[in-house]
Amino acid sequence: MAKTSKRRSAPPISNNPAHFVPLGVIMSDYDGVLAKYMSDNNAGDVVITMPVTVDVAGEGKQKFFVAVAVTTSFDEPEALSDEIERSAPKGHRPLFAWVPANLYGTDEFGIFIDEMPIGETLKNGLVNEVLEQAAVEATVVALDQ
Repeated sequence: MAKTSKRRSAPPISNNPAHFVPLGVIMSDYDGVLAKYMSDNNAGDVVITMPVTVDVAGEGKQKFFVAVAVTTSFDEPEALSDEIERSAPKGHRPLFAWVPANLYGTDEFGIFIDEMPIGETLKNGLVNEVLEQAAVEATVVALDQ
């Protein structure tokens, strides 16, 4: 996703709470397209969740609760990140990432991933799995239209 320096006004703040939806629902009910879920459910802010068990070299099987927030009305992700910490299934380590879609096309846009001492390759791979399976890049571009 390319960055530019153009500035956008903030979208109207939604009174609707963020939707927390499992990746499996996006894949099975919305053809793996987050934009379809957002449109069908009038959701401007969605947190896609994915519990997963990974065999980590030298450490054995580890459980993670990956959550990727795609938002249009949040100025900061702390409230969503805190909720993921609280709601992670027992025994799963939460891994949170934030995609502020309303900043797409500006210098401030990026994908922000919480720090976690598991190695960049594993951390980025887990987040990328959600991004790819839910077509997050296409969704962010579509929201910009």
